[in-house]
Amino acid sequence: MARFFRRQLTYFLIGFVVAFVIYLFVRYDADQIILGVVIGAGAGVVLCVGIALLGRRFEEKPAVGEQKRS
Repeated sequence: MARFFRRQLTYFLIGFVVAFVIYLFVRYDADQIILGVVIGAGAGVVLCVGIALLGRRFEEKPAVGEQKRS
């Protein structure tokens, strides 16, 4: 049941973001919106790479008696 609600929340958020971006294009200057989207995407990529590198650097070790999940 929780999985169903999580999926529905994901669909809602995707729809909300798409509608909001379309609204911004209609309401404001498209060049500034595209610049904001590009900057946001770049920041997201940098964050993903940073988290991946930190995850490799500080690999989680299983506690005694636990198996490593893969």
